[in-house]
Amino acid sequence: MILLLDFGNTRVKVAVKDGDDLRHIYCGPVLLEDIAKAVEGLDIKGGMWCSVHPLEPSVQAWMSSLGLSALSAATPIPIGNDYSSPATLGMDRLAAAVGAWSMGAGKELLVIDAGTAITYDSVSASGVYKGGNIAPGIGLRFKSLHEHTGSLPLVEAKGVVPMLGNDTETAIRSGVLNGIRHEMEGYIEEFGSLFPSLLVFLTGGDADFFDIKVKRRIFAVPDLVLRGLARIVEFNERGF
Repeated sequence: MILLLDFGNTRVKVAVKDGDDLRHIYCGPVLLEDIAKAVEGLDIKGGMWCSVHPLEPSVQAWMSSLGLSALSAATPIPIGNDYSSPATLGMDRLAAAVGAWSMGAGKELLVIDAGTAITYDSVSASGVYKGGNIAPGIGLRFKSLHEHTGSLPLVEAKGVVPMLGNDTETAIRSGVLNGIRHEMEGYIEEFGSLFPSLLVFLTGGDADFFDIKVKRRIFAVPDLVLRGLARIVEFNERGF
């Protein structure tokens, strides 16, 4: 079986793939002892990882000892890449694009990843990553309002989200969460007007906060990055 790790800004998702079976074994803080314990006893034969930030040398050394490789701009992948600066593209974004393509090949794809930042990425029907946009996520928007104003409190995402807030807390929560939802729906509608057969993939730790109200085919896939990593490993092993 192969080992797959998706390191985000606050946690890591870990899964193993054995044949067609993708099994999650850990999701939590980047603590080597806990990750290693989750893998203990498994017959790992290589794998892949990606990260949005530099990792501790001890974590990288442990993964290397298991024969894992890092996804990089130089890694062969099963889709094309039109990004003008591939070395600066977040590897989690690229892996998610491959994951979406593995599930929706032949269609125009829009991948929305709702994490610390919210990313919007496009893959063409011919299988080429076209680029995307980056916007602040939920936590960053709440924090920005609190830190860059004189009196607005720091609000959490969990709680009542009315259409219009009736106090400061609900006004902020509604403004942020409904604002992001409208942002997502706007992207989906704009891409959908250009590509009628558009498929939308929604992933990321904050994806559950959004109930998208548009008449498009939307797939919620929490492990999209891991699926992409698995497909890239398969592509490098088999060549297709």
